Amino acid sequence: MNTGIVNIKGKEYQTVALRVQKFRETYPTWSLTSEVLFRDSDCVVMKSIIADETGRVLATGHAEEYRKSSQINGTSALENAETSAHGRSLAALGIGGTEFASANEVLNAKHQQANPRTTKSKAELVKLINEASSPEILSVFWKALSPEERELVRTEAAHKGQELKGAKDA
Repeated sequence: MNTGIVNIKGKEYQTVALRVQKFRETYPTWSLTSEVLFRDSDCVVMKSIIADETGRVLATGHAEEYRKSSQINGTSALENAETSAHGRSLAALGIGGTEFASANEVLNAKHQQANPRTTKSKAELVKLINEASSPEILSVFWKALSPEERELVRTEAAHKGQELKGAKDA
């Protein structure tokens, strides 16, 4: 029987499906919506919004997924990003305990620690930053970069005479 609880290395995590069920039961007049902030052949960035019946936003969550990061993301990066974003907004609202990461995110993080990703080239990083369609998306991308990647982007942009609008270390 599926209880909606996943045990990872002795710690219990509530699945996003269980948290959505709790949300719907507790707040039947509130909304849980999602918005695609960015989507291309490599990456998907989603935002989840929880609002009360008056439309007042009470919690948000963001998630970013790379299509090449796993086999499932090759076909379902958008769906995974949406689920993760919902999990984060529900955690921000207080549903799901103190963990913002979903059980899948925890497993994925453990996998990525054991199998580090290859970094994008300088040109690819500059392109991603410069194609960000809003300050919010730029902030998501910029925060995901390591300090070394940020320096590569700055160097490449300066070499090409490009300005990195809104790329700030925070």
